[in-house]
Amino acid sequence: MKIILRLLLIFILIIALSAAGLAGAFLYISRRPLPQYAGTLSLPGLQGEVTILRDEHGIPHIYASTIADLFFAEGVIHAQDRWWQMEFQRHVGMGRISELVGKRDATFNSDRFIRTIGWNRAAQADAATMSPESKAVMDAYSAGINAYIGGKSGGQLAFEYSLLGITGVNIPVEPWEAVHTFAWAKVMAWQLSGDYDFELGATLVAKRLDPDRRAAFMALFPPAYPYAEHPPIVRDEDLPVTPQKPGAAGITVSHPPLFVPEVDYGHIQTRLVGDSAYLDQLLPTGMSNSWVISGARATSGKPLMANDPHLGIQMPSLFYPVGLHCRPVTLDCPFDVTGFSLPSAPGVLIGHNARIAWGLTTPNTDTMDLYTITVDPNDSSRYLVDGESLPFEIVTEEIKFGDGEPSVQLPVRVTRFGPILTDIESYKDTSELPLALKWAGSDGGYDIVAALINLNKATDWDEFRAALKDWGMPSQNFVYADVDGNIGYQLPGRVPIRHKDHSGMSPADGSTKKYDWRGYIPFEYMPRIYNPARGYIVTANHAIVPPAFNAQLAEALSDQFGADSYFNVDHVPAYGYRAWRAEELLLAKDQHDSASFKLMQADNLSLPAYQILPAALNLDFGTAIPADVLEWMGQWNYRLDMGSGQALLYEKFYNTLSTKIWQDELQGEPSTGDMLMWSNHLLLDQPNNPIWDDLTTTNRIETRDEIIKAAFMEAYQETIGIFGTDYRQWKWGDAHLAAFVSNPLGASGIGPIESYVNGGSVGIGGGTATLNRASYASDGGRYYATTISTLRIIYDFSDFDQSLWMHTTGQSGHPASNHYRDLIELWRNVQFLPMISSQAGVEGVAKNTLKLVPQPPN
Repeated sequence: MKIILRLLLIFILIIALSAAGLAGAFLYISRRPLPQYAGTLSLPGLQGEVTILRDEHGIPHIYASTIADLFFAEGVIHAQDRWWQMEFQRHVGMGRISELVGKRDATFNSDRFIRTIGWNRAAQADAATMSPESKAVMDAYSAGINAYIGGKSGGQLAFEYSLLGITGVNIPVEPWEAVHTFAWAKVMAWQLSGDYDFELGATLVAKRLDPDRRAAFMALFPPAYPYAEHPPIVRDEDLPVTPQKPGAAGITVSHPPLFVPEVDYGHIQTRLVGDSAYLDQLLPTGMSNSWVISGARATSGKPLMANDPHLGIQMPSLFYPVGLHCRPVTLDCPFDVTGFSLPSAPGVLIGHNARIAWGLTTPNTDTMDLYTITVDPNDSSRYLVDGESLPFEIVTEEIKFGDGEPSVQLPVRVTRFGPILTDIESYKDTSELPLALKWAGSDGGYDIVAALINLNKATDWDEFRAALKDWGMPSQNFVYADVDGNIGYQLPGRVPIRHKDHSGMSPADGSTKKYDWRGYIPFEYMPRIYNPARGYIVTANHAIVPPAFNAQLAEALSDQFGADSYFNVDHVPAYGYRAWRAEELLLAKDQHDSASFKLMQADNLSLPAYQILPAALNLDFGTAIPADVLEWMGQWNYRLDMGSGQALLYEKFYNTLSTKIWQDELQGEPSTGDMLMWSNHLLLDQPNNPIWDDLTTTNRIETRDEIIKAAFMEAYQETIGIFGTDYRQWKWGDAHLAAFVSNPLGASGIGPIESYVNGGSVGIGGGTATLNRASYASDGGRYYATTISTLRIIYDFSDFDQSLWMHTTGQSGHPASNHYRDLIELWRNVQFLPMISSQAGVEGVAKNTLKLVPQPPN
């Protein structure tokens, strides 16, 4: 609060100065960090001259003659354009957010949560085990960052330092280290992992519901995956991925129950150390689409690939388009890659080189488990495992505050399963069992830099797969294509092998080693596809493999990991609506081109609406809803377009219906995820399911039709209350908004500051289960997007210069830059920029040329 009041006073002063004609000081502070895009820049640490060409949107291509200079220059341009973003990201990854903003409850509790989980400790372990090649790349990248930021004050690097500095928050500009890159990798890995929150939710449900109601809930939460209606990524005809042992076809695998036997779910502590609420807003979990077709399905006769990762909204964009080019390309300097990088990391995460291209989506592998811990009744500093008393390892984390408030010492109790995640100051006189978190991201030994670098220079399927052997966390669905016409899919990452009674969807008993992980599925057994006969591959966070795959894993690996092991790649996947729609559109034409792929990425058709809305329109509402409104809704094309009024009423109805069905069980606002959409679809055919009954009305039992009718009437009344009675003026884009907020100033609550650093709120189309995905959280009649297509990319193998790309905000992280907001309108309307990668093409569109040269020795 003290900081916010100071900021308000400062801006009042600025406004007063402006009125007096003295706004030059503010312009100076805001424009001082803008980087040099043209001319010559002399920097220490370079070996030779580097050329950086930028187009009209500020997108750079780097040309260097050595690997060291190439990644040095990437560090320079990341720091030029996105230094504050990098500063903020490393503080998030290291659990040091409070050092940027001072002592505030939200950020302090986030730091407590991060330090307890140990992103910082895991990052340090990874940085310490880099390969020599990775270390050389990281040293060059870090040297470029530090050469640019070295000798500069915070105010020379970013506007945010100047404003926060006036408030009393002192942020020293520290050198960049490899651990900071690995720390942000841990943030991304956490963001794209499952599922401790699902396990906590399951625990709360187990506490609240009686056995009959719990059984009805478990049948639909999660429901059985509809393999027949929504085929997985890898299909039966793609199996086996490895040679099958005799008898494998006869193996069946039964899924464990949701709740682990012998666990007392009525006495589990569920209050977390710290609070993840701020992080959940900052880093909502992601989904994504990708599809690739062979040349036989393309008008050019060459493969086409599309990818649009769905992640939380950030200002500036999470991604940074770039070209990294060795000149000449040699064995000693083999890089010639164009795509999207992450500021904070070297290389290109998603992109293409001269031979191959790749895209990413998130699989729903389960890499987290909670374990109940039994404290030794004779000594609360110890815990029991198989009757043996073991000491808690105590790790002390110090949380500091940028406003000078005294630091806080946080003792973290660590068990053999991981850190204690729940908050009990003393274990004495309590029957509540604490929970420890085991996360694959904390295991150490993840050389994500090696995976990226080898991926960037891979030239064929074998080298592509070899690069992904080093890819540990987060597990990702990689789609592949090459200039020879091959297409493929590979799932890398560490997927735990569990006990046959442990589903991974609820806390397991940590008083025994029985439920500890047996290891990870070996890379050579992970799902993959190469040149499927159908000529296409679709990934959209849906099921990865058919049940037969897990049976083949059991047959192949039971001897190694135990006959009582549970082998499972899928956790709780998306239920296939986006994959269903993508496949429907792929099969609607014999051949495709970039234009049809653009239409696919812009597609707003809601398949769940087809399944759910008719259940309401078939009911008799009497005079409660005008007949013309019902007729109008019946004419809807089921598209969540920005200009659609029917989409507005449907989404309000769907959310109201979900709340009425599930809030009494979940004790909170139900998720809008498509798992719940599939559950609701199944419920429509089960009018007598007890889930329909509202547990809060103890004197009556509600029916299916009563709940649906009440939800539709309530949705209609609330919609006219907010948007007026003239339904023909309603528009989904007036309610469904993407708000681009910069951290931390963009959430200061002070209008002038927020207007300056934020990108504003814009109406958008799409929804949770549309290909043009934009899931949302409801807030007072508005639906603010939480997860969006943070970039869109289409690779055209007939001519890579005909490829297309777009990301959300702009290339620059400086609010005063012309490239801070210049892509928002293009992005929201699903328009594209040319993804030019050839040197001649880049030179043809270049607007600025910057030469980096070695600084002469003193």
